[in-house]
Amino acid sequence: MSSRAAPKRHRQSRGRLQVWMTVNVLVLAALLFGLGKMAATSSARTRAKNAAAELAVPASPGAGASASAKPKPSAGTTPAIPTAQQVMALPGKYYGLSAPGVPWSQSTVDKYTLLAGGVAPNMAEYFLNWQQDFDPATAMDAYSRAELPLLSWEPWAGGNADLAKATGQPQYSLGTIVDGAHDAYITKFAEAVRDNRWPIAIRFAHEMNGNWYSWSERVNHNSQGQFVEAWRHVHDIFARVGAANVIWVWSPNVIRHFEDISLAELYPGDAYVDWVGVTAYEVTEQTTAQLLDPTMNEIRQFTRKPMLITETGGQPNRYKASWTAEMLSWLPKQPDVVGFVWFEYDGVTGGRTDWTFEGDPQTLQSFKSGISRYPMVRVPIPGAS
Repeated sequence: MSSRAAPKRHRQSRGRLQVWMTVNVLVLAALLFGLGKMAATSSARTRAKNAAAELAVPASPGAGASASAKPKPSAGTTPAIPTAQQVMALPGKYYGLSAPGVPWSQSTVDKYTLLAGGVAPNMAEYFLNWQQDFDPATAMDAYSRAELPLLSWEPWAGGNADLAKATGQPQYSLGTIVDGAHDAYITKFAEAVRDNRWPIAIRFAHEMNGNWYSWSERVNHNSQGQFVEAWRHVHDIFARVGAANVIWVWSPNVIRHFEDISLAELYPGDAYVDWVGVTAYEVTEQTTAQLLDPTMNEIRQFTRKPMLITETGGQPNRYKASWTAEMLSWLPKQPDVVGFVWFEYDGVTGGRTDWTFEGDPQTLQSFKSGISRYPMVRVPIPGAS
């Protein structure tokens, strides 16, 4: 072998090695590029799949979803909206509140909840006359705070601050109701109640055994027997339009000073009434039995419907605090009394006297102590499971 031939072969071998290494680098780069592209593609597909899944999740109620987009309950589940019968069957009792701003004002309810030691009402009473329409939002304001709405529906144009105006409204006499003069208004009202679907307690033409409202049989050109006719006429219109979500509350005043008026003759019948309400204010009575027993005993002679004290409160006197404590102790022991509504008005807000439970420190303490042990109905809330 020539001495000059060895470097040539070495250069050739080194050249082949460089070529081989270059090829390997190129192949490896190609492989890495391919793997990266596959990973990127896979990641993109995963993101797309997740995005599609997110779009497929139905919006929760209240988040702007249409009614048709909400999932339907499966067969056998409890309906989202209870029936009037289901609400009436709920265990416990009602602590109702009637006060300026109820049920519209959250701050008002918060105020009285704080005054009552943290116990919130589970019933809200409000008033409408026959120049006002049914507003579903008002009822749902009550339900949003777990309160059953109790509507005192008054067949007149209002004006109870003036007795002559309160008892002398011939355009709203009982005869005009019976003869159908108000059928268009009643029908429109009933249809709005029906369409809202949630149960509402309607206290129609309350305290009819008194003489201070235009629907009393002793004033406003009314005659005996017309109250029952008017009640049944209104009830029948609700039934005709399918407003089955009403809890009908027939509500006389306690018979104090009106013992000669027959409550039985003013009663429309069990087919037309769900609850019997009683307006009962402590004036000089020292116990709840003294205030309510005469009226309740008379009512129990012709019906066994559950009772609700639809307005109550104590007049300022030396008995108010002790009577309040006794009343809240008496109520849970009455199996046929479903609850009470405290009339939280004073002389400034339209109560003519101070019926409020916070009017004096002793009565406030009695109320707080009694309501803390009171067995409450749990009213369903829209959207809750």
